[in-house]
Amino acid sequence: MEYQGIRVFYKGQQGEGTPIVLLHGWGASSAAMDGIYNFLLAQGRTVYAFDFPGFGHSDAPPDTWGIHEYADCIRSLLQDLHLNSPVLVGHSFGGRVAILLGASGCVSKLILADAAGCKPRFSLKKRLAVARYKRAVRRGLRTDGYGSADYRALSPAMRKVFVRVVNTHLESYLSQIKVPTLLFWGKNDTDTPLYMAKRLKRKIKDSGLVVMEDAGHFAYAERHAVFCAAVNAFTERNGERK
Repeated sequence: MEYQGIRVFYKGQQGEGTPIVLLHGWGASSAAMDGIYNFLLAQGRTVYAFDFPGFGHSDAPPDTWGIHEYADCIRSLLQDLHLNSPVLVGHSFGGRVAILLGASGCVSKLILADAAGCKPRFSLKKRLAVARYKRAVRRGLRTDGYGSADYRALSPAMRKVFVRVVNTHLESYLSQIKVPTLLFWGKNDTDTPLYMAKRLKRKIKDSGLVVMEDAGHFAYAERHAVFCAAVNAFTERNGERK
């Protein structure tokens, strides 16, 4: 498929019930969610997964993109594929996109797995690291050694996108989400800590939180069987599956 001249890879199969669309995390691809994808295929469900622009088999986006452009891209692709009011399953960065689309009213349900989008609480160590980075920028020094592993692994153009994405906080959209929302979280997640899940639960009216003990940022994969069962049960509620 193409969106504004950008080739976007997707895979999917028509089956029973409301379409379920899988949105992967930053630095990954649709393959990262193959476990739940293959489970849903075996259940005969309608399921699709995309590689976000810049990842997997998709082209890179312009360096002017941010989270809203990613959301617009997925919204357009859903329309092109006639996937009306789907259930979105978003992990981490994919959760950011899912939050925006959920707030826009174009989905039927959301499943947010260790989703990003909330403004983090910065520790003293983090604040000092940010201050050192800004000081290096002001002095014209090299900054290759600064930033997260995700940041350092990116091309210069994608670094601009990354910075724009992580500095866009989405709390103001949470009250606009009016659809049932399942939050699936690892108790030991250090990338999107549990306090973020609790904040989402407070601000999304029709939401429930499932916390996995001894699991981290990839709780959906670490507790694969539990996650699959939760997705299956949640998407069969209210007679969705026919």
